[in-house]
Amino acid sequence: MQNNKQIYFDVAATTPLDNKVLDLITSINSNYFGNPSSIHQYGQKSHNLIEKSRISIAEIFNCSSSEIIFTSGGSESNNLILKGILEKGDHFITSSYEHPSILNLSKIIESKGVEVTYVKPDKNGIINPYEIENKIKKNTKLISIMYVNNELGTINPIDEISDISRKNNVLFHTDAVQIIGKKNINLNSSNIDFMSGGAHKFYGPKGIGFLYARKGINLNPIIEGGGQESGMRAGTENISFIAAMCLALEISHSDLDKNNKKILKLENRLIKKLDGCNIDYRINGKNRLPGFLNITFFNVDGNNLLMNLDMNKIAISFGSACSSGSVKAPLTLLETGMPDNEAKCTVRISIGKFIVDEDIDTLAKTLNEIILRIKL
Repeated sequence: MQNNKQIYFDVAATTPLDNKVLDLITSINSNYFGNPSSIHQYGQKSHNLIEKSRISIAEIFNCSSSEIIFTSGGSESNNLILKGILEKGDHFITSSYEHPSILNLSKIIESKGVEVTYVKPDKNGIINPYEIENKIKKNTKLISIMYVNNELGTINPIDEISDISRKNNVLFHTDAVQIIGKKNINLNSSNIDFMSGGAHKFYGPKGIGFLYARKGINLNPIIEGGGQESGMRAGTENISFIAAMCLALEISHSDLDKNNKKILKLENRLIKKLDGCNIDYRINGKNRLPGFLNITFFNVDGNNLLMNLDMNKIAISFGSACSSGSVKAPLTLLETGMPDNEAKCTVRISIGKFIVDEDIDTLAKTLNEIILRIKL
């Protein structure tokens, strides 16, 4: 079977641009070109657009606009926190299945004298808050736990973990890249001190994101220069992308319930279709985001499955490949205790708001045909 329509089931990696967001980018690039730091009318026009966007984003998360710092995305935001907070002799607690912008940086700061403790997820892909509490020491300065795991889609008990952090006078950061735009987050009523976000996970442009940093907490910048973003992130701001991120977030939040219901319905349709096929599979993780499916297809090489689907114009995701070209089992799955052979047979299917019933039917039918052909 050859599918003639390109179908994208990898929104957990990045989302397509919402058409309204694309139109806004074009309009702003045509009409707002002044440097936001300039005091003339052209500059102030750009500056005002940035500040309106900052206020709108702050209102969505119920925080102060002064607590929103614009960055290039989640990875920079994560770097800003770890590099801006932790010093030699400090103790840092994180999970063993964080995004590489946390895990790889943790290895670097360890070599510079920061003690790092890695907490493993349980078999369901969830971090136990009490495991974290038991690891806190007198010199623990920061805890960072991702809100949603980017491979399993599992939602961590961030409120409980941040409460534990506050009780122990430890700063708390969450990489919320995967959940923003899919769930309401009220920062005013939480004990989250820092939160990272990236626009390209909620139908905004790549290369723009933000960091929420609770006021009153000292944070050292990692980019020095002209003093933009209250001295926290130097460099002339990307006006059109900031406004585009704001619009994408506004759209996502206004349509949040509608999108979640639609995506959950599509997920259930896919599961029903798979159950009707001659396929041996398992969905991994509990307390998942709607439409976020980490699936083990037993005795089916995940990378081979991905490539065969790609030839049928269907995009899904598999774990990372090493530089030699051989495919490794995804670290996240191994950290949950999944055997290596099962992890290599596991893929991620993530359903976005533009998917329709016919796309689900095509995916299920194509999966069945390919798996019956390539099954080990």
